[in-house]
Amino acid sequence: MLALPTAAVKACARGADRLQQQPAAVPQLVAALDFSLSKPKQIVIAGRADAADTRAMLRLVHDRFIPNKILLLADAGEGQRQLARWLPFVKGVSRKDGKATAYICEDYVCQLPTADLEVAARLLDGTWAPGAPDAQAASERQKELEP
Repeated sequence: MLALPTAAVKACARGADRLQQQPAAVPQLVAALDFSLSKPKQIVIAGRADAADTRAMLRLVHDRFIPNKILLLADAGEGQRQLARWLPFVKGVSRKDGKATAYICEDYVCQLPTADLEVAARLLDGTWAPGAPDAQAASERQKELEP
């Protein structure tokens, strides 16, 4: 059996009467509990919302089952400035060489940003091996994009 954190058990016990009166709240409570017990990926896509490369990068994320992901679009516009007020790290997120770029993090540790769809896919899938031959080729492609 899964041992729940004491705070979660206490919160459920305190709210038991309300949950019985409003059972529709139970799924949201379970979703919140699931999120609190998971290690969500934080994904920021830097790109113009209407650009084909940004849509391709977003499609790459949406085509995968990544439970509890946090996905943000940094569009270099007012939306990004507003996000940066709450999440200061978003201020420094930008496209690389004019291409949509993925910043993929887990447990608040980020991989190097990439504009390469293949590299982003492998990072999302957890199959990226920095020393592998295909990773080296992708790394060299990435270096070619850098100023």
